[in-house]
Amino acid sequence: MGDAVPTTGSADASGGERIIPGTGATAGVAIGSAYRYDASVPDPDREQIAADEVAAELKLLADAVQRAEQEIDTTRMLAHESLETRDQDIFEARAMMLRDEELFGAVRERIREQKESAGTALKRVLQRHRARLEESDDPYLRERTRDLVDLEKHLLRALQRGRVRWRIEDHSIVVAHSLTATEVLRLSRHGMLGCVTEDGGATSHGSIIADTLGIPTVVGASEDIGTVSTGDPVILDGDEGRLIVNPSPSTVDRYEQRSAEQEGPGLSSEVKSDRPAVTTDGQVVGLRANIDLEDELRRLESSGAEGIGLLRTEMLFLADQEGVPSEERQVQVYRKAAAAAGDQGATIRLLDLGGDKHFPSGPEELNPSLGWRGIRVLLDRPDDLLRPQLRALLRASAEERLRVLLPMVTHLEEVRRVRAMLAEEQDRLSREGLAHSADLPLGVMVEVPAVAQQAEAFAEHVDFFSVGTNDLTQYVLAVDRSNDRVSDRYDALHPAVLALVQRAVEAGHGMGCSVEVCGEAAADVQAAPVLIGLGVDALSASPQSLPILRRLTRSISAEEARGLAEDGLDATDAETVRQRAREWVDAHAFSPADSG
Repeated sequence: MGDAVPTTGSADASGGERIIPGTGATAGVAIGSAYRYDASVPDPDREQIAADEVAAELKLLADAVQRAEQEIDTTRMLAHESLETRDQDIFEARAMMLRDEELFGAVRERIREQKESAGTALKRVLQRHRARLEESDDPYLRERTRDLVDLEKHLLRALQRGRVRWRIEDHSIVVAHSLTATEVLRLSRHGMLGCVTEDGGATSHGSIIADTLGIPTVVGASEDIGTVSTGDPVILDGDEGRLIVNPSPSTVDRYEQRSAEQEGPGLSSEVKSDRPAVTTDGQVVGLRANIDLEDELRRLESSGAEGIGLLRTEMLFLADQEGVPSEERQVQVYRKAAAAAGDQGATIRLLDLGGDKHFPSGPEELNPSLGWRGIRVLLDRPDDLLRPQLRALLRASAEERLRVLLPMVTHLEEVRRVRAMLAEEQDRLSREGLAHSADLPLGVMVEVPAVAQQAEAFAEHVDFFSVGTNDLTQYVLAVDRSNDRVSDRYDALHPAVLALVQRAVEAGHGMGCSVEVCGEAAADVQAAPVLIGLGVDALSASPQSLPILRRLTRSISAEEARGLAEDGLDATDAETVRQRAREWVDAHAFSPADSG
């Protein structure tokens, strides 16, 4: 659309610039590295199991089905108004497949009776079912075979990897034979700048989701797409419908100029909105963004974020060649974040290295999640880590609205020590004649059970709570969320976790402290209504998740959500809460009352 770029058609053996043509499905430009995504159906890890493994295999199957149901709910919520009635029916049909007792009863029977692994049993039952549909004289039933293929793929991936995790490099342009709607949604949350597929059309479900998210997309690419390797420098041109491989410096310059002139990737006008998220009975729920990198700030406006609920500063430190960015560099970044966040301001979490986050110079630990991390590291290294960061925040907040958030707090004394250092640095900045904030709001992460249990005491000393459901769940359930062998036991909807969230909400509100949730549960369409029912003031999630949460919030009643939360608190296990929440979302979130 404007720039003349050489067209070479197919692979260039010299490794020079070449163009792979296709059809533009979503406009925009993405510049980065290619990431080859294998969308094929994975083979089961094994065929047979021992008799004493049957119960575990049945549980693995149930968890995979649960995650698939959650993915479908999320996709339906995002594209609710972008889909035609027929397409909405297709998603409903897939949800019904997951609840087909005859289908999954046959899978469970094979696991019990023939001692087949969940993956093997699932694959054989679905393949047999698909063969019957393909032989049908009914065109509608024959069309359902594609749904079964997608269902098989998602469930086998979930079974193979435990809790599904996606690891792609930042600034990646995904290259695949095809992408389903749920794959586009998940990849968008893990660094995907754009996508190009050999199969599919502009009206496929994957393309609809990509368009809704504002992700530049090219479909129907030529067979030369198979010559692209992970790591190849590429430019995706969704305007002209082409992928440029190994672009020359002059081509990169032209496209960087075009990219700068265009609005950055963001959500379509159908889902982005400046209106607040208000339930049908008038409860306002703040929707804020979780941010890791400066590059993500450009997505705030298009996502409709009401400020930044969590800016993680780890990448700022890890990306610095010296290991610790200067005070001036930190001031610059914090001001930029607050300016992008607008009137609602930005919440900056102090450096939270350790645990599952790499700490370059730290000692190796046998149990890093319970070790030297978060506020413990900062208080042990006040002069080179904590005080410079506090000074930078105080200076940046003189011009912009900022809040500071303390990670991995366990003891009230840790809050007192940070407050004392804040006061000391304010005095020092005054003596130095540097402008700074006289009142920087201070909050704590509620991610250690001890803080939730003593929430009343903490609420007297802080301005807000931010519930980190990831670590809170891990510690309450004694489950390492990164360990595939036990990760099926990890669920933030466990009643014990919900009870601690409720305690934090009641304590915070009793002292005038706002209570927010910034963990993965905030972006979970089945968990979010429960959290709203518990009375949280705001949900903070990735920018891509906010339109889904906005649509969800506007389609439900806070009073009815409170009933759902009460049921969850009275339950005895996470599976029961998850099942009730899924049924509740199906009944409440896709009604005509949703104004979008």
